[in-house]
Amino acid sequence: MDANQLNWSVGEIVSLTRKTTQVHKSGLKSYEHLINSRYICIRECDDTNRGILVKVLGKMNRENIIMSGGEPFCKDDKDEGFTGDTYYGYRFPKVDELKEVLDIIRGDQNLIAKFEKASMHINPNSTFWVRDTTSRFIVLKAPQYYDTQSNELNASRSNDKLNYRITLAYFDKSQISW
Repeated sequence: MDANQLNWSVGEIVSLTRKTTQVHKSGLKSYEHLINSRYICIRECDDTNRGILVKVLGKMNRENIIMSGGEPFCKDDKDEGFTGDTYYGYRFPKVDELKEVLDIIRGDQNLIAKFEKASMHINPNSTFWVRDTTSRFIVLKAPQYYDTQSNELNASRSNDKLNYRITLAYFDKSQISW
């Protein structure tokens, strides 16, 4: 990607080319984080801050989340090969990253309209899956969601509760990371 292309404006819909990084490999299965497709820019990059791109993946329950490499993972895409299968998933944000993003979105009603126009409905006062985990049975980790109303992290005990799932990409003038 040309460095001149890494300069997006707030509210701009950004189409990223596919980029992956390995999370975990186990036998014939490989798990990789993914960025691609459409994101919305919620913060421009400058000399002191990286820019932020957000992709809303909708609401989902606990049922489709596995643990891979010590963090929550959803199988969003799959490549089948002779030497094994590779699963691709969008990375969950950490709770502090999520709070920063929600503060930015809440502070700009035009951004909420941009998300709606891009068919990415988001309610910044809802619940969201995060990368932060909790321990179960000493060594087993379980995914958590952040409740904006109570400002608490909660472990999902049932498959009935739907929480938003978003992913973030950060950019400066020379690179994109997540």
